[in-house]
Amino acid sequence: MISVPAGRKLGSRARQQVMKIVIFDEADYQWAQEVHARYSDLPLYLQPGNPEVEPDIPVDLHALTDRLGWLTAKAMADGWFAPRILPRLHVLIWGNKRGV
Repeated sequence: MISVPAGRKLGSRARQQVMKIVIFDEADYQWAQEVHARYSDLPLYLQPGNPEVEPDIPVDLHALTDRLGWLTAKAMADGWFAPRILPRLHVLIWGNKRGV
């Protein structure tokens, strides 16, 4: 067990807030830009959405990587370099399984 003196923070990032927005389409992308303009002090993470959510239906990994490519290319073309664009790793690993 780590002993931490009372009142001491566990580093400057221990309480950092970030914003994560899952993008399914152009409307989501535009909304993310509006939200980021309002809360530009928060680090922003964008991730491509997975339109299929039924646990028994396999995830289309090719479609997910295509969506990641679209989102990355869109932000680059717009000169919007503030967000970190990441895959949804839990979807790539476990698909639509619940409780993992």
